[in-house]
Amino acid sequence: MARSATPQVASATVVRIVVVAAITLLGLYGVYLVRNVLVLVLVAAFLAVGLDPAVRRLESLGLSRGLAITSIFVGVVAFLFAFALAVVPPLVDQIGRFGTDLPRFVQEVSETNPRVREFVAENDIPEKLKQAVSDVPNLIGTSFGDVVGIAGSVMGAVFSLLTVLILTIYFALSLSRIREGSLRLVPKSKRAQATELMDPILQKIGGYIAGQISVALVAGALSFIFLAVVGVPFPVALALWVAIAALIPLVGATIGAVPAVVVAFATSLGLGVATLVYFIVYQQIENYVIAPRVMTRAVDISPAAVLLAALIGGSLLGFVGALMAIPAAASIKLIIQEVVLPRAETA
Repeated sequence: MARSATPQVASATVVRIVVVAAITLLGLYGVYLVRNVLVLVLVAAFLAVGLDPAVRRLESLGLSRGLAITSIFVGVVAFLFAFALAVVPPLVDQIGRFGTDLPRFVQEVSETNPRVREFVAENDIPEKLKQAVSDVPNLIGTSFGDVVGIAGSVMGAVFSLLTVLILTIYFALSLSRIREGSLRLVPKSKRAQATELMDPILQKIGGYIAGQISVALVAGALSFIFLAVVGVPFPVALALWVAIAALIPLVGATIGAVPAVVVAFATSLGLGVATLVYFIVYQQIENYVIAPRVMTRAVDISPAAVLLAALIGGSLLGFVGALMAIPAAASIKLIIQEVVLPRAETA
């Protein structure tokens, strides 16, 4: 009987393994299908945790949690709306002027450099640029499919942004309940230790958000000083855009530099080159000096770990990875210090 039971047990084990593997694969496939939604949820949860310190400060002033969250988001939306009204019209005007004056810029450069003049004359560059600029309206009119595709991409980005905004508000309102519910999933014997780890980890995320805001303020202030000194038009609006874009880790300064460089080139060729060089240099300084030092104080990890975490996170998951890599690294460090090392010492 024992011998006959053995094949049955082995067969049942194989069936169980196959079923578990199939369920696992189906689950992973389901996660893959909804990966974009999961990314939005993850970003919203991250922002809700990061904004929690600011919400608590407003609560300490006597506001209810709902009113505190509403005040923060209304302020952010109002600022972005006012910023768009102040920046978009002059920026569109400068881009138009840049396109119109581009042939003249090429002509000026060719007059000061014999080799460039020869190249321009042989290829009839000014005439081709004028023709290209004059053909822009026709190209737009005949490329209706491309326009629709771009509009669809913009609408998709707006929808994702609104989704993140709504989810962030929901998570911020329910953060305490989410925290308590998450702790209930931990075995009761280890719940106290999990609580001791969770609170510092949440504080690290809040510290990271504050640190990134500090980096953005530095980028905006230095950009304003440079743009105002060299005479680039609209220095306040352009510096505000630099500060907003700098909230994006690693590549924020580059994104913020684009409007300033366009406006500078639309003003003069020399001013455009100087502005481009400034932002290239500043991007390196921010990545390797400013951001690591600020994040070291904000999340208590070394500058090398800050830079390495941001590079690895950006390589793996793009913007989302770069956004979450530094607090994740700080959380891993905390877990190693509080859990792994004590166990290693007592083993």
